[in-house]
Amino acid sequence: MMRIVIVGGGQAGINCAQNLAKTLTDADNTEVVVLEKSGHFYHTLGAARACVDADYAKSMFVPYDNAIPKKSSGFVRIKHAVATDISPDKKEISFHPIGADDKKSGKAEKLHFDYLVLATGSTYTVPIKQDPNDYTRATTESKLQEVRSEIEKAGKVLIVGGGAVGCEMAGQIKAKYPDKNVTILEAHSELISRNKLSDNFYSKLHAALDAMKVNVILGERLTERLPGNSFERRTLRTDKGTEIESDIQLLCGGFCPVSDLIQDMDPSLVTEQGSIKVNELLQLDNEKYSNIFALGDSSNHDTPKMAFWAADQGKFLA
Repeated sequence: MMRIVIVGGGQAGINCAQNLAKTLTDADNTEVVVLEKSGHFYHTLGAARACVDADYAKSMFVPYDNAIPKKSSGFVRIKHAVATDISPDKKEISFHPIGADDKKSGKAEKLHFDYLVLATGSTYTVPIKQDPNDYTRATTESKLQEVRSEIEKAGKVLIVGGGAVGCEMAGQIKAKYPDKNVTILEAHSELISRNKLSDNFYSKLHAALDAMKVNVILGERLTERLPGNSFERRTLRTDKGTEIESDIQLLCGGFCPVSDLIQDMDPSLVTEQGSIKVNELLQLDNEKYSNIFALGDSSNHDTPKMAFWAADQGKFLA
C-alpha cells in the first residue's frame, strides 16, 4: 500500500487531505495520514474579530471530527501527533502521539511514507496564531480573553505592523469601539506591502481607514523592539522622532516559517529567512527529495503567504 503523510492540519494540509479524500477510492490502495498536534483547526482568519467579540471567539476552534468524509475514513485519517524527525533514506517520519490533554504521550513512533507533504505553516504573535509550545484550546481562549479585556479598557491603541492582520485588527477595533483612538505604525512606505496589490486596492483601503478615523504612520519604526503584545500606558518613539502615546500596544507581525524538520534533515534546504526551498512543483529543491513537498507559509514559493493561497496549494498538490 502506498502511504502519503501530511504534516500539519492547517489550511494547506487539511485542503490537501480533503481533496485526496475526494479523488481516492479503496481501489487505489493508498493511505493518507495527517499528523496534527492540535485537537482542533484554529480559524486564524477570524482572530482579529475574536479579539473584540467573545461570542465569535467560540467559533474559532473547529474539531477535526468531520474534516474527512466518512466514506473516505478507511484510507484518510487524522492522527493527533507532533512530527519530530525525518529519515529521507528510510522514508520514515518520527512522531510523538498527543493525548487528550494536548500533551505528548507514550514513546516516539515511526511511520513509513512514499510521499511526504510538509504543511507546517508559520508562527505569529499569540493569539493571532496559537502558541507553538502551548496550543491547548484553554490557553488560546485565555490569551484571546486577555487581549479583549485590554482593548476594552484602552483609550488609545497602537498597532505595530500594517500588514493584512494589522489593518484587520484596526478595523475590528474601530467597528466595535468607534470612539477609541487607533494608530497603525508600519515601517514600510505602504500598508500590506508584502503583497503586490493594485493601486485601486490601496486607494480603497486608505479610504476605509480614513472613514473610521484610524491614524496611519508609514515609513517609520519603533526605536524599541517589542517582543509581543504589551498592556501598559507608554509613550514610544519612532526612528524619525515621532512620539506615540498609547494604553496598549498590539504587535501584528513576527511571521516566522516553521521549517525545523527540514533544518534538522538538510540545512541547505532552508533559506536565511527560515523558509523551506521548493521548486515550481512544490517539491524540495533537491532531486534527492523529489517525494517530499512543502506548502503554504513554510515554503519559499513566491505565492503570497495568505490562507487562500495555502489552501489552493493544498488542492493543487492533491
